[in-house]
Amino acid sequence: MNIGFIGIGRMGRFMARNLAKGGHTLTVFDTHKEAAEELLSQGASWADSPGSVAAASQVVFTALPRPQDVEAAALGDSGILSGAEQGVAYFDLSTTDPDTIHRIAAAAKSKGVHVLDAPVSGGVSGAEQATLCIMVGGNQSVYTSYKPLLELIGEKVLYCGEQGMGAVCKIVNNLINLGNYVLVSEALTLGLKSRCPDRNHV
Repeated sequence: MNIGFIGIGRMGRFMARNLAKGGHTLTVFDTHKEAAEELLSQGASWADSPGSVAAASQVVFTALPRPQDVEAAALGDSGILSGAEQGVAYFDLSTTDPDTIHRIAAAAKSKGVHVLDAPVSGGVSGAEQATLCIMVGGNQSVYTSYKPLLELIGEKVLYCGEQGMGAVCKIVNNLINLGNYVLVSEALTLGLKSRCPDRNHV
């Protein structure tokens, strides 16, 4: 299958590499071409824009730092929708808010492009070892069709419901993790204060 990957960062390079290891043809783009040198040396093709990636691909993935980067990659003048043909599937692996996903999906609908939010959890090591958790929102039949690709980059691939629900699940997951950090910090502080003769020193 012809796969496009946009965003060859700390996690993206491993996810893209694992997709290529599955025997698929890979076309990549990043704002810094040097980030893709390893993938290019392994047989991936370079495209000069997200639109060119989409034109060469049956399915496109983005792994980008911020929602505004995702929106620019999808909707910009040379964005994914400028090059994608009808029937192309687009999975956003980034941590993106539901509103951004809905705007992209609304623009994609007229072109017949399927948009699914598919944020990941598991960090750089999970990306490298293909043990990520992937939370997917969007058309279930499209999800089912491309689930084998998702399983090349993650060991827990979860269908979360309608469009935007993958993004919601990832945000909730992040909030739970942050809450746990605060709880552990408070618990350790309580423990230290309980041991210290002069509790005001902690």
